[in-house]
Amino acid sequence: MNLLILEGITVSPYVWGTLIFSFIVFGVGFTLGAFGGMYSECSGIINIALDGSMLLGAFSGILVCQQIGGALKGSELLNNWAFVNFIYVIGLLVCVIVAFAFSFLLSFVSIRLKADQTIVGTALNSLVAAIVLIVNTIHLGADLPETDVSMFYNVMLYKFEGMEFFNGMFSNLNITVLIGIVLIVLLALIMNKTRLGLRIRACGENPAAADSVGIKVNKMRYIGTAIGSVSAAIGGYVIFTCLRLGEWSLTSGVFGYGFLLLAIEILGNWKAKNIIFAALFFAFFTSFGTFMTTTFSGGAKAFYNSKAFYCMLPYLLAILSLVFFSKKSHAPKAEGIPYDKSAR
Repeated sequence: MNLLILEGITVSPYVWGTLIFSFIVFGVGFTLGAFGGMYSECSGIINIALDGSMLLGAFSGILVCQQIGGALKGSELLNNWAFVNFIYVIGLLVCVIVAFAFSFLLSFVSIRLKADQTIVGTALNSLVAAIVLIVNTIHLGADLPETDVSMFYNVMLYKFEGMEFFNGMFSNLNITVLIGIVLIVLLALIMNKTRLGLRIRACGENPAAADSVGIKVNKMRYIGTAIGSVSAAIGGYVIFTCLRLGEWSLTSGVFGYGFLLLAIEILGNWKAKNIIFAALFFAFFTSFGTFMTTTFSGGAKAFYNSKAFYCMLPYLLAILSLVFFSKKSHAPKAEGIPYDKSAR
């Protein structure tokens, strides 16, 4: 079957620029999300709730941006790049606070109540999807709510005269991408170069040994889960504030990106550098799929009823990658095992 026919189709430099931009955004979002799983699981807590964290972070932050933008509708302030990004920062702070509270649910039930962590994570994903749908339905008074920040999309940092490629790259650039890049560097350094990172990894590998040298295992697991949930939430916020992913309906959640993060984390072998490369790999195919489904969807000659194929491409590659490479991955030894100090 011919999936794509490009006869007579010319793609403008502007569109190519948007493709590069979407690759960068997905790369940042996926890396932050996978780092979230890494922090949580290296501390010993299985975090299946990454999808819920991404959805909750994106929704809470964007809802705040919508409220502020709606209150200022028609104001010249919304045409000012710096002010718009100030709104994004406020949304980001709300995203962090909500994600931190969400992390406590996972860590409390997993650590204090010693519940099955896989079941808890799955339940939290469903809970978040339901809460988001209910809140947004009440907010908008609609059965199938849609949330976006399209009112901010046409505010550019700088317009390059006669350079459409760069205009495409920077058309929807906002400060969350830059903050995300800084956080990636910071989180990688913390995990690999600091005492906190060493303690988190020790609690995931051998909690009894960590406890014997005075490390509070459960405290480290609370911290690891909190950092993980916040990082994943910021990843979701970055992606959905920067990209026009069709008409993002909350009934579709975050398109299962949270589960893609689990594959990235496993392929990266719970190591920061490897996770970055794995995230960029899947970011390329995800941005390519988005590019194909949005750029050519209007042309019958260019787009041969294959939207589903391009959308599922990164997930198909995730399955194939796990089949061939997962045997070489080594999860933290104490991952998913509640720590019982009395059994030491």
